[in-house]
Order: sequence, then C-alpha cells, then structure tokens
Amino acid sequence: MKVGDKVKLTKRTFLHKGIFIFTGSVVEIKEIVGDKAIVLYNDKEGYPHDLEMDQSDLSSL
Repeated sequence: MKVGDKVKLTKRTFLHKGIFIFTGSVVEIKEIVGDKAIVLYNDKEGYPHDLEMDQSDLSSL
C-alpha cells in the first residue's frame, strides 16, 4: 500500500465522531506513519473525513 491507493476497510462497522464508518467502504490513503495509515473517507453526503487506521484494517481492492 502506498499514498494515493484506494483500499477497502476490513474493520467492523464503527462510530467515529457521530458518523458510521462501514465495513467494505473504499477509502484513499493520504499518509502512512509506521503501522498506521491516515485515510480519506467520504460519508454518504460526500463530506470528507480523515481517519487513522491500522494497516491491518485495510485491504487492497
């Protein structure tokens, strides 16, 4: 995985700041820091959210 890649979330659905983040959502990697990745998630209204995820919670498309 590298910056700019589109990947799928494998982590179970969870709540983040009042927004449900769904398993299987496609996100874009913005930054990789060690074993963590900052990803860009667009909610159903199209608003972007930055999430910090473990790389183990992401899989390639």
